[in-house]
Amino acid sequence: MTGERFTFVKLRRSHAEEIVFWTYQKPYDLYNLDRTTECIKDLVTEPYYACLNGKGELIGFCCVGEEARVPGGYNEDIYKDKRYLDVGIGLKPELTGLGLGKPFFSQVLTFLGDTYSTPRFRLVVATFNKRAIRLYRSLGFTDERVFYSQLKGKPMAFLCMVKEPY
Repeated sequence: MTGERFTFVKLRRSHAEEIVFWTYQKPYDLYNLDRTTECIKDLVTEPYYACLNGKGELIGFCCVGEEARVPGGYNEDIYKDKRYLDVGIGLKPELTGLGLGKPFFSQVLTFLGDTYSTPRFRLVVATFNKRAIRLYRSLGFTDERVFYSQLKGKPMAFLCMVKEPY
């Protein structure tokens, strides 16, 4: 699957209904979504895209703009520079750790860059998520700064990273 070309489509209700039941194990469980009709509605009405493999199966998703942001970043002026497209991703839990991260995210960046006509990206990742940080760095993202945001009533450290055009 690592040499496979993925297809991106506007996220549909059937995709959203599947995604809300994805379950990431600790410590990645902070990425689990609420299993509510409200969350499903948000996934289909906001700028979310489904990533499908060659068989048309959902393997991941991406989002842009407000949906990709961490609330605590606003107080820290993380999102002040409007030159960047904020991006968020999710890979189906059973596909994580199998070497798909790089081809998946690389194709996400190509798709979003073409769709939104930008070579500049920004993302925010929990600082404990070392494998994601390693992936992002391997694709040209650089560390901007660490900030804290409340998550379930507790402060959590996040790293803001950016990717500039070559």
